[in-house]
Amino acid sequence: MFKAPALRAYSALSKRSKKVKVQLLKDFPQFQLYKGQVTQVSPSLMRNYLHLSNGARYILHEEEIDEGLRAESIAAAAARATSVQKAVKRQIEAAAEKIKGNDAKESEKTKESEKPDAEKQAPRVFNSGVTINDVKIPGLDI
Repeated sequence: MFKAPALRAYSALSKRSKKVKVQLLKDFPQFQLYKGQVTQVSPSLMRNYLHLSNGARYILHEEEIDEGLRAESIAAAAARATSVQKAVKRQIEAAAEKIKGNDAKESEKTKESEKPDAEKQAPRVFNSGVTINDVKIPGLDI
C-alpha cells in the first residue's frame, strides 16, 4: 500500500565523505589543530568552525600553501612534543618518589605489626563498642 518511512533521515552534510584541504591560520586546540598545519578536514568543520573569523583557508593547489607558516608549525610541533615528553618524565619521577616513600612507610608498619603471638588477641566479632542503648531508632521503643 504505502512505503514505510526510512528509520533515519541524514542531512546532506553527513552524506559527504569528501574532505577538503586547508591550512590553519590560528590554533584550534579543541580539534588538535595548530597554526600553519596543512590538513584534510570535513567541509562542515571548515565552514562552521575553522573558516570563521579567518581561522583557516582552503588550499586548492599546492602553490597556495604558505611555506613559512608551515615551517613555523613544524617547529612549534617539535617544541610541543619535547615539552610533553619533559612533563611526562617529571610525572613519572614524582610517582616513583611517591612510591618509594610509601614503601618506606609500609616497611615501618610491617615492623611494628610484627609482634609476638602472645600479644595478639583473638579477633572480636564486634569491634565498634556500640550497644543497643547507644542506638536510637525513631518509632522503636525498647
